[in-house]
Amino acid sequence: MNNLTFKSGDCLILIVDDDRTMRNLLKIAMEEEGYRVIEAKNGQQCLEEYNRHQPDIVLLDAIMPEMDGFSCCQKLRSLENNVYVPILMITALDDQDSIDQAFMVGATDYITKPIFWSVLSQRVNHLLLSSQTFAELRTLKSQSIRQQQWQNLKNQITRQWQQSFQLKSLFQNCLEQLQILVGAERVGIHRLDGKLMAEAIVSGYPSVKTLEWENITLLRFYQQNYEQGKTIIVDFAEEIDLSNETTALFEQLALKHLTLMPLLVKKNLWGILWIHHCRSSYQWETWEMDCLSHLRDLLAISSKIREI
Repeated sequence: MNNLTFKSGDCLILIVDDDRTMRNLLKIAMEEEGYRVIEAKNGQQCLEEYNRHQPDIVLLDAIMPEMDGFSCCQKLRSLENNVYVPILMITALDDQDSIDQAFMVGATDYITKPIFWSVLSQRVNHLLLSSQTFAELRTLKSQSIRQQQWQNLKNQITRQWQQSFQLKSLFQNCLEQLQILVGAERVGIHRLDGKLMAEAIVSGYPSVKTLEWENITLLRFYQQNYEQGKTIIVDFAEEIDLSNETTALFEQLALKHLTLMPLLVKKNLWGILWIHHCRSSYQWETWEMDCLSHLRDLLAISSKIREI
């Protein structure tokens, strides 16, 4: 286990074999390497355990009653988010047709019985390390694409400055794209006097138009923070000291996570950009928060350039 960039104790292995003795031997071998292990005795149980625990790798016997390993592997690959999880097929079959079938149904690698335990250890090690590397590359690629989308949005705003534009229209276009970028159910901008400048909503979620804007933006709680340009993030999974009235309001809005950013013009509070995540909490990445702050500044400058 040398030169790994992951901790084996962080990795969960699902062992699937109808032979209890073989399962026990595999379990002992993997636990000695420091891995955590769960077991399944057939294909159906494998699918259930996979969905329940989301293991990092599956060691799958090819020959099992009812649902064999080939059918099980194919079903695993059809599950959502299971395109890249390594599946190591373990079997006594060593003919070319069986090997071809294993890879055809989605196996990542193939090892035959009798098992050479040092070879198994190296295979598992390699598959986990490769899986982690690919995951990191996918994350970097996704981040690069999202950063370009943020940049495109900022470029769009600056291009509109060079043309005749209406502030409300600029805000609306910006919020519709921002909503998609951060996966929010509702985003909007309120001016300090309480006027709703723009709002973008996912279909099926209520508008805030009929609600008191001070409650939506928690203005009384965070006035001083806003005036200092501070961003407010409220995660409703945590215990928060709010009035019963405000709590009921946010329940009505189905809020899970709330982000509030002040729009400052000449260091004076002009309005507030708010972002509502209703399905789940949202974890802002540092680079993403920097992009949002820059976007907020562009919107504030826009309000200075052109008032409705």
